[in-house]
Amino acid sequence: MKRAALILAIFCVFRLAAAQQQACPNVGGYAFYRLQEVSGAYTIKTVSAKNPVDIAASCSSTPACNAFDTTGALKIVPMAPIFSVLDPSAADVSDCDGIYVARRTLTGLVLPDGVNANTMREAGAKKFVEMQTLKTVTSKVAASLAAKGLNPRTAKTLPKATVLQAFKDAKVPLAQSSSTGGNYTYNDVLAALTYPVWDSRTANDTSYNYISSVKDQGGCGSCVAFAATAAAEAAVATGNNTLVNTYDFSEQWLFFCNGLYTPSCSTGWYANQAADVIVKKNMPYEKNYPYIQSPSCTLMSPPEQRAGGNFSRFVYLDISMAKDHIRTSGAVMTYFAVYNDFFYWSATLTPYVWDGVSPLAGYHQVVTIGYNDTGSYWIAKNSWGTGWGDNGFFRISYSANVGFMSGSGDNIIGLRWAPSSVPPSPPPPAPVVCGDGTCSTGETCSSCAADCGACVVCGDGFCSGGETCLTCQADCGTRLSNGTLTCCGDGVCNAADGETCASCPGDCGVCSTCNRNGICEPALGEKCASGTSGCTDCGSCSSTYCGDGKCTSARKGYTESCGTCSLDCGGCSDPLFCGDGICSSSRGETTGTCSRDCSKTMKTRVLPGVSAAATSNGNAGRRALSS
Repeated sequence: MKRAALILAIFCVFRLAAAQQQACPNVGGYAFYRLQEVSGAYTIKTVSAKNPVDIAASCSSTPACNAFDTTGALKIVPMAPIFSVLDPSAADVSDCDGIYVARRTLTGLVLPDGVNANTMREAGAKKFVEMQTLKTVTSKVAASLAAKGLNPRTAKTLPKATVLQAFKDAKVPLAQSSSTGGNYTYNDVLAALTYPVWDSRTANDTSYNYISSVKDQGGCGSCVAFAATAAAEAAVATGNNTLVNTYDFSEQWLFFCNGLYTPSCSTGWYANQAADVIVKKNMPYEKNYPYIQSPSCTLMSPPEQRAGGNFSRFVYLDISMAKDHIRTSGAVMTYFAVYNDFFYWSATLTPYVWDGVSPLAGYHQVVTIGYNDTGSYWIAKNSWGTGWGDNGFFRISYSANVGFMSGSGDNIIGLRWAPSSVPPSPPPPAPVVCGDGTCSTGETCSSCAADCGACVVCGDGFCSGGETCLTCQADCGTRLSNGTLTCCGDGVCNAADGETCASCPGDCGVCSTCNRNGICEPALGEKCASGTSGCTDCGSCSSTYCGDGKCTSARKGYTESCGTCSLDCGGCSDPLFCGDGICSSSRGETTGTCSRDCSKTMKTRVLPGVSAAATSNGNAGRRALSS
């Protein structure tokens, strides 16, 4: 009889819980995770609205927002979110508190099959090695020219014999092709000498600005359309040699009305398809189809006008060729993996490099409009409005470790524009003959040493030619007192190889006392804030902080989770952590150290990662960030 009563009591509790769940507001397009939060979610801002429908409207109109909680905090949740239960004993936690996660793509990039953050980082790391080889060769040739009182930036106009002698003096081959040592050509070096820095907003240090104004994609996953349109605007401006780019083509038409493909705000798009539309159909103007973030193809301000002329598309695997396209056509499109720390980037910071701990938010498409070989960074135009970054632009390191400009697959796409009447193509080049004294296109030190010079040999004890520590640690590495070789100290912060400000401050700079990424990182020297010192990522030394032995749960202000304070909460990849819904005595959890899991006040039982109403495909509302 007692057993039957107990079963009935448990049944009644769960029937009550189900009834309470039904009473919580549902919001179209969002999955509600009741009495839960997402570890490591980035808070964009907090709005005053209290009704979930109103908060959702604010989220939809806020760039990159893909979630919100019931306090009004607009958030960006990682692509693979880790959910933690809220503290049911807290006075400010009600039965219908929790987080709403959108079922749509965040910004709109669809990656090719087989491409993900890991493959992008690997491709980017390989390309970085090649770029460092070219940079090393260029710096040696530049030094040879400077030693003779010549300006390296005039290399293209100098007598060829003078430049060839500079290569010889620098002891570097004229061209190289190596799977381990990197590839470059004679023309690559000439271009790097002549244009070590480029910004299409001030083309070649002139008053010409080939880049159109920054726009805002809003809450629609249309980043691909914005990047492709920006590339088209730059291509027309360079094709017409326009002093100031005022071209304004229609992202609305490209995304919703192109007639060839059917992307949507929820699913996003492929960059190569967007380029295909522009090449085949040209581009109408913004005034004809103003951007409204939703499907509409009503012609405004008739008649419809188009850019005219002819667009052509190019996919680049070679970084030097991509840079040349930037110089001649203004910009190229590229995509990369976005991690939560990217949203914190501002103009006062150094070029962006992934911190290695912030979670993956998704993928994004932008246009690259310039580069700086001296500072080893790219300059890019975003589509999140002028209030983000550097007035809508950003700088990102060659070694950002996010796959930016990786030159793999369709990662780099360029558009070129020409008037309807174009001059005929030049005649084909003369046949290449090894031994004619000219290191021609296609010849390298390995295929024709007679023309291009001898290749350097890794392991000969000399760090020569285009060798770097990345390509030949045996010759270029630094030997430590224990006899091991390291690349730390070569002046290159190689994030892909694990170098950080903590492991190699000489190359990566001294760690900031607070990088403000929302994660307390004691390994970098971060500690709780006290007065003007310390780091708010770690809490306040005078109240609650990371390392005080308590996994703090708070609806507002400083709070901790497995993703922000592993010292107190355990790591998100651990078998058990505070917030997993299990009060674990084996890891010392009590009502004092982990009230989330161990509170005796159970308003409603929840399972982390299970939404109040899972989506039709069973993903419980988890969706990609994208573009």
